[in-house]
Amino acid sequence: MHLLSKAAFDGGMNNFIFIFYRQVTATTFLVPLSLFLEWKNAPQLSFVTFCKIFLLSLFGITLSLDIYGLALVYTSATLAAATTNCLPVITFFLAVLLG
Repeated sequence: MHLLSKAAFDGGMNNFIFIFYRQVTATTFLVPLSLFLEWKNAPQLSFVTFCKIFLLSLFGITLSLDIYGLALVYTSATLAAATTNCLPVITFFLAVLLG
């Protein structure tokens, strides 16, 4: 994925558009699959829970992918792969720091 992203960015593709296509593709495949497999087991989703999920996905996943895309424009795919492997360690340190 790092090499494909770097090749697309070097080819002139806007990183925000690439991230949008990536998110739309994932949604297109995962929503029908989850609806088919979890239709009867899914609990009711309240509006507050929906808002929390939306904000978490907006700031957690989408923002991190946008920042990753911007960083990949200015660095190499090797550095991106190395820093991606550091994410669990950073998450652990933030969890310990924030309680």
